[in-house]
Amino acid sequence: MREKLKTVYQTERLLLAPVTVDDAHNMFEYSSNPENAYYVFKTNKSLDETKNIIRKIFIENGLGKYGIFLNEKLIGTIYFLNIDEYNKSAELSYVLNKKFEGNGYATEAANKLRDVFFADLGGERLYARHTFENIKSMELMARIGMKIEGTLRKSYYFHGRQVDLVIWSITRDDLLFGRR
Repeated sequence: MREKLKTVYQTERLLLAPVTVDDAHNMFEYSSNPENAYYVFKTNKSLDETKNIIRKIFIENGLGKYGIFLNEKLIGTIYFLNIDEYNKSAELSYVLNKKFEGNGYATEAANKLRDVFFADLGGERLYARHTFENIKSMELMARIGMKIEGTLRKSYYFHGRQVDLVIWSITRDDLLFGRR
């Protein structure tokens, strides 16, 4: 599965490509904004912190992890987590700079990786999760054809409190037989 991943994917308007340290300024633009980072990661306090995160997450362990580029500007990231080759499953995760919300970019990028997962990688089940209050993520999961599997009650420690985590997925059969 992993060996079939390409380095770069093109969509109608976007390029999904590796993130480099040269992209740190663009990533810091949204990762330093507490509203942007709230559901996904700890707010970055400095450009150096962002550079270190890029090195650790996107360079050292970059397989299946992509920057979302619009006209050569990094506007977010999208990637596969928890790739399970034996069970042919993976988790989809993403974040988009709030300045670019409402234009369909996150949906376009997520649809592309969903299609790559099933068509190119031979995947069977792609899943994602969100805290119950993260409505935008929930709406994106629905737009790419995912269905709610269930709620893990009080399973996630989030900003000082235990919260529910909602699990969504889409399977190969959902795509083949139109069970969206």
